Amino acid sequence: MIAPELQKHLDATVKKLASMGISVVERKELPYGVQLALSAGGASCKINLYHSRKKGNSVVQAGGDKSLLAKILDLPRSIPVQAYSVPSGLRAGSDEAGKGEYFGPLVVAAVACEQETAYALTAMGVGDSKKLSSAKVRELYEKITVMSEVKYAVCSISPREYNRLFDKFKSQGMNSLDTLAMAHGKAFEDLIAGGSQPDHAVIDKFCRMERLKPWLTIPLSKVELRVRAEDSEPAVAAASIIARSVYLEELERLSEYCGVSLSPGAGSPVDSIGRQLIHSKGDAILLETAKVHFANTIRITGPDLT
Repeated sequence: MIAPELQKHLDATVKKLASMGISVVERKELPYGVQLALSAGGASCKINLYHSRKKGNSVVQAGGDKSLLAKILDLPRSIPVQAYSVPSGLRAGSDEAGKGEYFGPLVVAAVACEQETAYALTAMGVGDSKKLSSAKVRELYEKITVMSEVKYAVCSISPREYNRLFDKFKSQGMNSLDTLAMAHGKAFEDLIAGGSQPDHAVIDKFCRMERLKPWLTIPLSKVELRVRAEDSEPAVAAASIIARSVYLEELERLSEYCGVSLSPGAGSPVDSIGRQLIHSKGDAILLETAKVHFANTIRITGPDLT
């Protein structure tokens, strides 16, 4: 059933199209939207209509005759047109959470979806998780992960495993970015193992391709590294939401395990929590709960934690 606000958007759009001599020949409901097949003067095209609280009404071009689509750009400002330049086929994206957080795991999520679903994710308000409240992140996580059109995989590295990997990579002349590269590669590997073979993949850029190359099972010709990709690629934004929600859930579990409420971040408030933690549990608890190569460890305990 179409939501009331979307129905209003649909009715206004159809009325405006009719006044322009453009006929609606087919209508199909999409996840959180409606697709219209249009015809005028022997030409045809498709548009997708969406409505969200955050972005209001949107009309997204979905292919067809370019001259007819150009006419649709004349729709009034109350029905704004968003133009997307996206690759065809199955798209995918990955992003991480916990990279800069002293406590808790390192989490990477990879998401795959078709173009129409990507539009629907945008209409839902899916975006950079760092700009959203924890409550909103969890709300969107619940919505995204029950969508049959969205396939995803998560690589979550616990603090203990993270510390082990960091020491291993350090002995080989590598660093924490190699751990992160490995996690992105594992998330994509699991996504593909689940039956999703992306035609194009975007990774939120944190390093050069040379560092990622050993861990990727996707052909490099299909991979794009993009700065702030969560702002321009819905699959990456969805991955950002999933990774952040998993991180927050794992942080809560660690808090229950150690009996101290752990917080994200790496500033002085986190140092205070760390001192409280080792006062009650001893220095070794940091190996179970924190990324001990961070400068927080020295500030909390001195340089001798092993």
